[in-house]
Amino acid sequence: MKSSHRENLARRANRFYLRYGSEVENLCRLVEVKLNQLCIAYTLNNQLPREALEVVTRVKPLTSFIDKLERLGWPEFYYPTDIIRDLIGARVVCWFVNDCYGIRKMIEQSHGFHVHFDETEDFIANAKPSGYRSIHLMADFTYDSVTRGEGSQELTPRTMVCEIQIRTRLQDAFGQLTHGFPYKSSNTKAGAQYQEMVAQMAEALAEQDRAASQIRELVREVYKHEKRGGFSTDAKSEPGMSPRLPGLDSVD
Repeated sequence: MKSSHRENLARRANRFYLRYGSEVENLCRLVEVKLNQLCIAYTLNNQLPREALEVVTRVKPLTSFIDKLERLGWPEFYYPTDIIRDLIGARVVCWFVNDCYGIRKMIEQSHGFHVHFDETEDFIANAKPSGYRSIHLMADFTYDSVTRGEGSQELTPRTMVCEIQIRTRLQDAFGQLTHGFPYKSSNTKAGAQYQEMVAQMAEALAEQDRAASQIRELVREVYKHEKRGGFSTDAKSEPGMSPRLPGLDSVD
């Protein structure tokens, strides 16, 4: 591969980040807001502490994008999303495995996200050989873009793809610990030992996740007891009125 080709693609990527980097960061914050709204509604509906679900988002940095280009053999692209689907990435970290599937269903039903069901990967039900466990969703989210004309402007709905990962705290700790570890893709003896050890560790953490699920109802009972006398999600609404929860109006 000619070095001039690589340099041209690297410059194109750099120009994109310089020109649109702040806009992509704003879109990333929009995804975070949308997911937090869903998490608020989910924890209220399921009578769980708000802390039971946490949202983290990030924009893939330029250096990671360049590394991805190199691994793929420097393919041509117009927008970075032609190459990577996770330019914007989000993670929902849950206390309990049950809630990983609960918030997944809420995201799939949300008007704020259009999930690509054919690209959904459930590594909790079917863990990777390394022991990695997480649910991966690819979804389009909608945002307003200003279109300028002659002496006027209007808002145009646009979509952008993002990746949403859903996992438990223990699964997240495992992912953080093993991400980028230098031996994980090595064919050396150390690499083989690493794979065996982390697989054992992942199974031990999965067993602890199963044990943690047994205390979910106890956590809900304690939470309901502490909130007794305050706002109740079980309160009956007036005739002809449906109960409304904070965040749901914005989500829809």
